Amino acid sequence: MINADVLSSVLRLLRFKASVFFHASYCGSWVIDTSGSGRSTFHLIAGGNCFLHLPDQEKSIPLHTGDLIVFPRDSKHSITDVEIYNEDEHVSNPIEVDSCDIDGATALICGYFDFDDPGRNPVINALPDTVIVKGSGNVIEPRLQILIDLMKSETDNSVTGSDVVLDKLSEILFIYAVRSHINDSAPQSGILAALTDTQVSRALTAIHDNPAEAWTVEKLAMEAGISRAPFSARFSELLGKPPMTYVGEWRMQLANAELKEGKKSMLEIAELVGYSSEVAFRKAFKQITGITPGAARNTLL
Repeated sequence: MINADVLSSVLRLLRFKASVFFHASYCGSWVIDTSGSGRSTFHLIAGGNCFLHLPDQEKSIPLHTGDLIVFPRDSKHSITDVEIYNEDEHVSNPIEVDSCDIDGATALICGYFDFDDPGRNPVINALPDTVIVKGSGNVIEPRLQILIDLMKSETDNSVTGSDVVLDKLSEILFIYAVRSHINDSAPQSGILAALTDTQVSRALTAIHDNPAEAWTVEKLAMEAGISRAPFSARFSELLGKPPMTYVGEWRMQLANAELKEGKKSMLEIAELVGYSSEVAFRKAFKQITGITPGAARNTLL
C-alpha cells in the first residue's frame, strides 16, 4: 500500500506548468516526433489509433483512444499512423480530418511539462524514460475518460479561455501518469518504491510532517521501527541516498517553494525547515542547491 500522504506532499512541490502546443485530428500518412526539445512531453490519444516507436524496441506499441504517453526526460520517440516505421522512407503528409473519413482519423493532444528544477525532484527521478497510461483496462480509466472528454470539448469548441483551461487540465495528466506508473509497474527504487515500503515510508512520513525536527539517523530508525544499521541500508537502497541527505534535500525543496511564494521572510523560512539562523540556512541552501536563497527567490518557473 502506497503512503498517499507523502506522495501528495511530494507532488504538491513539483511546481510545474503544462502547455498544449498541438491538437488536431489526422488521417493519411503522418508522424509526430517532439524529441530534441529538451522538455518533458506528453501525447494524449483523444480518438482513433496509432503506433508508438521507440529506438530501443523492435516492435511498435499500439495506441488507442484514451492512451496517454509521457516522456519525463525528452526521450527519442515517434508516433505514426503505421505499425512498421522507417524514418528514412516514411513520408509525412497528414490530411486534416475535414478532408477524410472521420471514423479513420486519429485525434491527438500534445503538450509540454515544464518543471522547476526537475533534476532535484524525487518524483521525476523515479519515473522511467517512457510512461504509458492505457485508457482502457486501467483502474483510473473512468476518471481519465472524464478528463479526456473535457480536453476534447475544449479543443473542439473554440471558446474564450480554452487555451488556459487546456493547460490546467494537462497538469492533471501528469498526476495520472504518476499514479498509473505506481499501480502498474511496482517501482523497485526511488521515492515511489520507498512509499510502498512499510518501514521506510514511516520515516518519510515523519520527515515530511516535521521537517524542522532535529532529525538523526537514530531518530528516523525509531520512527521506522527498526534498528539504525538496517534502516540506513534499506533507506539508501531504495532512495539512492543516505537518510540525512534526503532530509536536507527535502528541507530545501520546501524552502525553495516558500521562497518563490514570497510571503515569508528569510528567517521564517529558515525556522520552518529547521534552522535557527539565516546564516546557517543560507549556507545549507547554497551547499545543497548550488544557488543562494536570494537567487532562488528571483527565479520564476
